[in-house]
Amino acid sequence: MGMALKNLASAMNNSQALEAAAIILGTEPTPCAMVEDPPSAIAYRAEQLEMLPQAISDIRAVLAKPGCTWQDYWAVAQEYEVIKADYWAELTTQETELIAALEIASHPPVIQVGSIVAYADPYYTLYNARGEVVEDLGEDEVLVAWDHWKNEGKKTSRYFRNELRFWQGENK
Repeated sequence: MGMALKNLASAMNNSQALEAAAIILGTEPTPCAMVEDPPSAIAYRAEQLEMLPQAISDIRAVLAKPGCTWQDYWAVAQEYEVIKADYWAELTTQETELIAALEIASHPPVIQVGSIVAYADPYYTLYNARGEVVEDLGEDEVLVAWDHWKNEGKKTSRYFRNELRFWQGENK
């Protein structure tokens, strides 16, 4: 409707109709938008909205592929970044939830306070021991409270994060 109003306003040289078209198209009715010489704000916004059906089609196609990853989605989404709010509003709840899940899955889990860990070196005695990260010391170091030390005097030890792994796949 906004693009039709824009075309009508241009043909009639009507500034009020151009202002209305700018508002409907979601752009500011600025003097730039009132000038009919491209690139006016209205013409630019109209161009963006013409891309919307293709953007939605491309994004839905990539999300429908089995084994779709965040990188697959992102490769397509970058092409339509300028109209993200527009296509995002057209996607279903399931599609937006899938995109959010793909983004979360693309980031590897980080050992942090509360993580259940074991030592990363399979030749070290703590490889099969279970511990919990109880404090983040910054600079990639953490304090770990080992379960087998609960009844002993020493309750925690200091480790670099790269010395630890998630215990038996927990927290992944």
